[in-house]
Amino acid sequence: MTNSPAGPLAPFRVIDLTNELGQLAGRMLGDLGAEVIKVEPPGGDESRFIGPFRGDVVDPEQSLHWWTFNTNKLSATLDLTTLQGQELFTQLLDRADFLIETCPPDTAAALGLGRETVRSTHPALVHTSITPFGREGPYANWKATDLVGAAMGGLSSLCGAPGRPPIRPTASQGYAQASAQAVVGTLIAHYQRTKTGRGQHVDQSMQEAVTFTHDNAMPTWDIRGINNGRPGNGREIGGYKSGQYVFEAADGYVACLSYGGLFGLTARQTIEWLDHHGMAGDLASDEWLAKLDATQGLLLPPSGDDGEYLLEILRAFCRQLSRAQLVSEAQQIRNGWGIVNTPRDLLENEHLAARDYWVEIEHEEAHVTYPGPWAKLSKTPIAIRHRAPHIGEHNGYVYGNLLGLSDEEIALLSTDGII
Repeated sequence: MTNSPAGPLAPFRVIDLTNELGQLAGRMLGDLGAEVIKVEPPGGDESRFIGPFRGDVVDPEQSLHWWTFNTNKLSATLDLTTLQGQELFTQLLDRADFLIETCPPDTAAALGLGRETVRSTHPALVHTSITPFGREGPYANWKATDLVGAAMGGLSSLCGAPGRPPIRPTASQGYAQASAQAVVGTLIAHYQRTKTGRGQHVDQSMQEAVTFTHDNAMPTWDIRGINNGRPGNGREIGGYKSGQYVFEAADGYVACLSYGGLFGLTARQTIEWLDHHGMAGDLASDEWLAKLDATQGLLLPPSGDDGEYLLEILRAFCRQLSRAQLVSEAQQIRNGWGIVNTPRDLLENEHLAARDYWVEIEHEEAHVTYPGPWAKLSKTPIAIRHRAPHIGEHNGYVYGNLLGLSDEEIALLSTDGII
């Protein structure tokens, strides 16, 4: 637990009816201080069964996936397939400021969560729908995983090695982008509500969220008729293919300028650096210096045999030094190199530690280290204030304190399988 001051959304309440496609959105609103009530079916949300699990035993209360994406939330169980469950859900919406959900359009309509229905019954509510392809259009009722989102959003076409098939990003970028951009849309709608008193519907498509991240890939096709390809270890922009960006060091990997800065404005000081270590080969010769001087101010690196020769020298050089030494010495000659950090490196990173980035959250079974807030707000900090909830942990608060039901009524709802 943390004792952080209240966040900027502290007065507001969110009803979270999302699956893994949108769970990060609820967590981010909770990080901003909102009270987020995660509504899950009796027995627990299906994402509680996504591994890995603490102790390697499949247990809905030990899912690290659940722990990660559901901090700062309260849990209330509710069977929305029943009429009584839908009536209770409507009462929750009466007391809420935001609704975020990932229901397919046809399912949303059956639950009374269609856009026009919610707008008519709860006009001040900001209602955010996160779906694979949006609430409207020919794909509206299609189902999709994160893999499908990355593929149909076009991101996979840009990932992988030249001449090889597309690949998916390792991290779940479809889900993450949809959630993060849904939060942006939700907060914009909330700002508008502060001026007008009326909410609105936010229709967030995972496909569109992923497509939005493509840098200049679509304009490149539209203007030049060139499809950016898979660049592997480099980058391709509108037909321009850069050299290698990531090189193996003695103890891991480093990322650097294209060709390590061996062309353009930084060529001479980079050659001097390699020569200091006896690794410049014949790059310090008049012939090579003349070639590299000709690239001053150009974005295009040497190509063909010359480009491959530069890469061979740089690869051999990097393998001789540690990541820290390479980065430190490169920065001394104003070359922008960086260490390719592993998850372990990040947990042990002195800079992140100095900024108090990592947060220890207490679970009954353990203290768990979490990534901290994505931004630092000086007055109303973003913070992880409590762990992810157990199944139905806050039923008493939600149905008793918020809806005013008695202990006997709550017990009967539990006995009947409604909560």
